[in-house]
Amino acid sequence: MRLKSFSIALLAALCVSACMREDGNAAPRADEAEQPAAAPPAGAPAAGGTMSLEQAQQALPGFPVENLPPYLRQTLVQVAQDEFVYDGSPYTLAGCLKEDKPCKRHAMRGLTVLANALAGGASATEALTAYGRYYNSFDQKNRKSIELVDAPCLGPADAKVTLVEYADYECPHCAAAAPLLHQVAEQHPDVRLCFQHFPLPTHDNAFSASQAAVYAQRQGKFWELHELIFKNQQRLSPQVIKDLVQQVGLDPQGLVQAVQKDELAPVVEKQRDQGRKLGVMGTPTVFVNGRQYALPLSPELLRFTIEDELEWQSHGGKWANE
Repeated sequence: MRLKSFSIALLAALCVSACMREDGNAAPRADEAEQPAAAPPAGAPAAGGTMSLEQAQQALPGFPVENLPPYLRQTLVQVAQDEFVYDGSPYTLAGCLKEDKPCKRHAMRGLTVLANALAGGASATEALTAYGRYYNSFDQKNRKSIELVDAPCLGPADAKVTLVEYADYECPHCAAAAPLLHQVAEQHPDVRLCFQHFPLPTHDNAFSASQAAVYAQRQGKFWELHELIFKNQQRLSPQVIKDLVQQVGLDPQGLVQAVQKDELAPVVEKQRDQGRKLGVMGTPTVFVNGRQYALPLSPELLRFTIEDELEWQSHGGKWANE
């Protein structure tokens, strides 16, 4: 793991929020984090900044605490001295580092999750909740079966990791997430990306855009139209959607006829219904081999969770105590 570069990216990570479902709820995230603040939030205890960089480095040797704001260092150290490493080893996160135990690598990764939550504005309790939620999600009982018969997918069918995204074409957060997910799938040979439609009733053109995407998928043009729709998200209308269909080399009149024959809506509705049954509350929502992704969406954090998933799967559904 490239911990140094990851840690820098951690503080600058793009945290993608969620467009809300009709019931007003947003998709849950592990730490509900927004862009990290450069200064402690109002009311933060003064003691949070009392630990020097040297003291933090001694408490967590090898972890790049220098990339955390000073006011977070003491909080991270205190949490690391109390919380046990997630692989079941009988040592705290700090203990694994200070005593150079076999669990050191897992402690470094666990601290990354905690540091990310703290940098996003979480309290120590909230960060620990995020830590527990993320690693508990790997358990088989927390994984869902997702039908992908009608889903467009990018990457090998036998990929070790399948990312499934539920998204809405008029959700700005989905537009921000799309290139990140696409890039990770293209750059990682063990990853397949599958798309599921989840148009929100509050977005007037989302359902029509999804129908157009299904139409394009049937003619081998899904990913081209998918990208084009997001690029033109701010001006979508029935006519614009037909124009985009034509831009990718398809007959817009064929789309109109397919809609009139009700050939496309059932596919969109089936995927949206499945998302609701899976507990999707907003878009984008991503599943990793059936477990709901519980970190902010950024290239580094996506790679991080893929690495964790590959390790978990390679050891038969458990963490290796090295």
